[in-house]
Amino acid sequence: MFLRLLLGTSTIFLSMIIGAFALAFVGYNWPDTLSMMLGWARDLKSVITSTGIDPKYNIWVELLLEERQLLFMFFTIAARILLALIAAPFSSR
Repeated sequence: MFLRLLLGTSTIFLSMIIGAFALAFVGYNWPDTLSMMLGWARDLKSVITSTGIDPKYNIWVELLLEERQLLFMFFTIAARILLALIAAPFSSR
């Protein structure tokens, strides 16, 4: 049980680190691509905040959700998928 918890936590932590490095790598090597991705994140934020939910909740979504966070989440999820694909052959299940 503890080993499973440790593996899950370390995978999340490692995917965050790999995602941050991937974000920096793309920003350094292809700044136009990163700028385009930030535009997509901006568009996604506008789609999320214009869903017509109650303004007393929507204001918190607008306040707390930023384009940089969405972009970092994308790179972190991509790193998590990559780690899962790498670990799949070594999995006992």
